[in-house]
Amino acid sequence: MIQNRLKNLILIGGDVILLYLALFATLTIRYGGFPSENIRDQHFLPFSILFIVWLVIFFINGLYDLATSNNDIAFYNRILTTLAIDFGAAAAYFYLLTDRLFSIKPQAVYFIFIGLVAVSFPLWRYWYNTFVQRPGMLRNVLIVGMNDEAKELIREIIKKPQLGYNIKAIMHAGLRKISDFPGVEIIKNSKDIQKLISEKKISTIVTAKDPHNNPEMVQQLFHTVIMKVQFFDLPTFYEKLTGKVPVTNIGHVWFLENLTESEMGVFQISKRLTDVLAAIFGLALSLPFIPLIALLIKIDSKGPVFFTQIRTGHLGKTFKAVKFRSMIEGAENNGPQWAQKQDPRATRIGKFLRRTRIDEIPQLLNVLAGEMAIIGPRPERPEFVKNLQKIIPFYNERHLVKPGLTGWAQINYQYGTSAADALKKLQYDLFYIKNRSLSLDIGIALKTIKIMLSGKGH
Repeated sequence: MIQNRLKNLILIGGDVILLYLALFATLTIRYGGFPSENIRDQHFLPFSILFIVWLVIFFINGLYDLATSNNDIAFYNRILTTLAIDFGAAAAYFYLLTDRLFSIKPQAVYFIFIGLVAVSFPLWRYWYNTFVQRPGMLRNVLIVGMNDEAKELIREIIKKPQLGYNIKAIMHAGLRKISDFPGVEIIKNSKDIQKLISEKKISTIVTAKDPHNNPEMVQQLFHTVIMKVQFFDLPTFYEKLTGKVPVTNIGHVWFLENLTESEMGVFQISKRLTDVLAAIFGLALSLPFIPLIALLIKIDSKGPVFFTQIRTGHLGKTFKAVKFRSMIEGAENNGPQWAQKQDPRATRIGKFLRRTRIDEIPQLLNVLAGEMAIIGPRPERPEFVKNLQKIIPFYNERHLVKPGLTGWAQINYQYGTSAADALKKLQYDLFYIKNRSLSLDIGIALKTIKIMLSGKGH
């Protein structure tokens, strides 16, 4: 939503301003007074390059993820971890490169600067998180109607005020368990929505059920147009807030309105070119390590180095995906099985390969062959697809794009081990298919790098 994009811009802008202020304060302390133009010029470019690297690290570590920007231990642990990485990168940069590139070696400046940032950055983020969660900064929301997705959305907003919303009232005749939503008023009828909006200072109305089925409701909502209230249907609001599409709350018209392939021509061409270049670069980069990986796999367990498996790809066409073998030989003698997070069939080296996603490097060959993309929904096995498309609505629509090595669902949700997980991941897949763009792909790629380096992949 616009206000969330604005918050991200404020966060990024605030971080940039803080870093440059810290640099100016550092130079003032180091040189005992207002730094001269020559001193400022000497440090501006090398520090600007460093700040760009830092901002990328901030993004990768989730410091611009509004849903997790809360004043709790987890958030500040993430800040400390991120700053430690940033300070390490700065040390390597200053001590190994800057004297060669810029003829400066700012040892004293480095220590003063990281000291100022270590203190000021957490304080700035604490103030920001506190400020955006003030009641006056939250948009009051009225939910009209109720279903499972609406309940999930309400709980998400109550749990995460940093998202910028506050549920003030729910209008639904059949809702009785008020205790499920503490502090939220339950309205049984829709006779005077205008009065309710004025009393509760409602600025956003979300309709969980199609108001066209209730003429009286439509009339009431129409009279609120002059009150400058934002209106959303549940799928739109749910998607913008959670990064998922509520599969059970949409119909065929949603696909006609949102998945117009004719408008994606330029993006598809540029994406294919990027995929080919990335695959060539990835294979070239990993080539020296492949013999070592192969040796470790052979030493660890019996069986081949590579493992091939039929997967479902673009428009339902099957292809043979190739990976480094990470499981014992004969892992599926009893038939196809869901892979588990702590799968007992995985070998010792296989567990490491899967956590770091190194096992998927050979799939770069599938990318070169045009069977996969770097970014896209995870390719699933035909045996599972056949079953899932029977029990999950619109499951086949995830095959409208090429499957990927990584994707929006893979970075946002745990490893799929059941049909219920497949439903959750489909919601992320449909979000990606609808919103796919160069900027979204870059974001997914950066987050994937973090997963690989942290060893938290599945």
